[in-house]
Amino acid sequence: MKTALIVLGGPNNNDGSLSVIAKSRCQRAYQIYQANPSVKVLCTGGFGAHFNTTNHAHGEYTKSYLIELGIPESAFLPVALSRFTFEDALLTKPILIAEHITEAILVSSEFHIARVHYVFSHVQPNLELTLVSAKTPLSEIKLAQLYAHERQAMQREEANVLKLLSA
Repeated sequence: MKTALIVLGGPNNNDGSLSVIAKSRCQRAYQIYQANPSVKVLCTGGFGAHFNTTNHAHGEYTKSYLIELGIPESAFLPVALSRFTFEDALLTKPILIAEHITEAILVSSEFHIARVHYVFSHVQPNLELTLVSAKTPLSEIKLAQLYAHERQAMQREEANVLKLLSA
């Protein structure tokens, strides 16, 4: 059984440096990779006003950071140029199918992981999922704001899934 380690994108700064959210996801992914060096790594994130306004895909910044941490370039699959969580699931699907991958370890932040699970389990129902949360080093107030955002975003994702299922 082939396994992918999917690192979901987070914000980066205008100079391409990763936010603490994105770095915490990468650091958690690196820990998982160290214990499972046969996995293929798939980074998500393209371009968007809310997370990456540079000329380089967010997933490329994530990949570079993971290489700096010690993951060899040969371990990486193509970057999924997604703009949001639903696209993460949609755009990783053909990459995983092309590589005959049937199992994925999804890494995201603790405030985001429930939505990741909901979306991926509906968009890729045949993919065996393992969910891993990265602890985000932010204040309780900032985390509360992120959890509130996730509650609103989940409503949008539920509508997206309904459209997908009715198509």
